[in-house]
Amino acid sequence: MYGQNRWSRKNIYFARVAIFATYMIIFLWLAVILAGVYILVSICTTWLQEWFIFRPERLKADYTFEFQKKLEEVWVDSPRTGGSRHADKQKDGKIHALWRKVPDSKGVVLYYHGNAGSLKRWGHLYNFFERHGYDLFIIDYRGYGKSKGKKSSDAMYADAEVVYDFVRKHYAPEKILIYGRSLGSAFALHVGAKFPARALVLETPFSSMEDLFYAYFPFLPRIFPFHFRFENRQNLEKVPYPVYLFHGTDDWVVPYRVASRLIPYLKDSDRFFTVIGGNHNDLLYFDLYQEEMDWILK
Repeated sequence: MYGQNRWSRKNIYFARVAIFATYMIIFLWLAVILAGVYILVSICTTWLQEWFIFRPERLKADYTFEFQKKLEEVWVDSPRTGGSRHADKQKDGKIHALWRKVPDSKGVVLYYHGNAGSLKRWGHLYNFFERHGYDLFIIDYRGYGKSKGKKSSDAMYADAEVVYDFVRKHYAPEKILIYGRSLGSAFALHVGAKFPARALVLETPFSSMEDLFYAYFPFLPRIFPFHFRFENRQNLEKVPYPVYLFHGTDDWVVPYRVASRLIPYLKDSDRFFTVIGGNHNDLLYFDLYQEEMDWILK
């Protein structure tokens, strides 16, 4: 009987060890899987994020634009950023722009376009602003169209600033209307937070690149690093002049709930226009957009 009890206790002991070992193996496997998911998602939000965000069309240096009216091609050199104490003396970015001038213009629209295409696509916007009596100055970002330079948040913000400086040499601040479309809202807000203008218009903007990512993947925890963050909320509350935002309720590229995160940062003179049924690329065809833009550009 004593021997049987002794073996029984040993069996219980070994059974407990086996259970513990099984749990440890499961725990380790889960840890490996979670670590793998974290690494994979982090790669997407850092190293591969540029590929997900920026969808440029590149144009040859000798490409000839075919618009109905003449748009002047302009090149703006942008200083390198990134820590060198001689950075201000070096040139890294070379930003290509189109400039449409109209007789007796009311001013200029400084336009930062969306994440896809090039000025070959976006240059046609001069038609809309010309009808309202405005010049148009619109740029291609680094790696888009004929523009050159390596992308980073700091470098692209610097590009947006030097482009504003160029425009400022030709127009008084009260004659400049800054316009940001989708991705361009990041650069429009950055400039608006630092430099004077008459007003700022944002079409299909986002609150931050992090918010946009988690709108697509709401089941993921907010623990991942981001290379491009574009914190638009912080800049919005720094803009001292009126800001007008337009966003469609059926936008699947930048969901409406992401844009609505900007609402708490609006001041009394700002307006957020909800376009019922509007998606990411068709707000121009809605009466609300047309009517409000008529008033803004009057």
